Amino acid sequence: MTGRRALLALALLGLAATTAQAQDDSTWDPGEEWQPALKPPLVQWSARYGFGMGAASSAMGEDFLLDTRLQIEQTLRTEVLFGKPGDEHFRVGPAFDLRFQRFDTAEVAGGLAVLFPIARGYPLVVTAAAGYAARAQPQTDGGFFMGTVAWGYRSYNFHSFYGLGLQIYVSTRVHMDDLSHYEITAGIEIDLAAMFVIPAMFLISLFRGGAPDEPEPEED
Repeated sequence: MTGRRALLALALLGLAATTAQAQDDSTWDPGEEWQPALKPPLVQWSARYGFGMGAASSAMGEDFLLDTRLQIEQTLRTEVLFGKPGDEHFRVGPAFDLRFQRFDTAEVAGGLAVLFPIARGYPLVVTAAAGYAARAQPQTDGGFFMGTVAWGYRSYNFHSFYGLGLQIYVSTRVHMDDLSHYEITAGIEIDLAAMFVIPAMFLISLFRGGAPDEPEPEED
């Protein structure tokens, strides 16, 4: 009987220790920085569609034979940024830019992006890149340098390597073969997941009557 009581006591102590450990992992003191139970990702990927307008230098206007030097652009931009978990840390990584300007040019560029955590969830992202533009006649093809400054909502995602982004931006491009040919544009960037993935998940939930990742009931 004594042995059984000892075993029962040990089992209860083990259960109590396990429960206490679970409580320690799940509780959070408001005065301390929150730490998730799972190890958060060190990489944050973002992809966005951008629409902007701006102006080109007068030299470009003459070369392009346009009645106006107004620039209208559509862009696809993405970055893969590395850094410590959380909104309060700098992040840095490669950046990729694809742009169409009045459907007369197709421009691709790659470079480096740096995220500055000036405010929680609303960082400043600075990108420097170089690329090549294929332009319709009478424009000439060639390389260019570009720089972009963007600010907006871009909170760190503790549960996934993908982070949503909604930003306003200002961008400039300078032709490598002639620095007097430059452009300055500004616009807005909308996250591709917010534009396509989230609405698709909503429609799936609407028609299926459940969450998109919820397994379908088996038929008898």
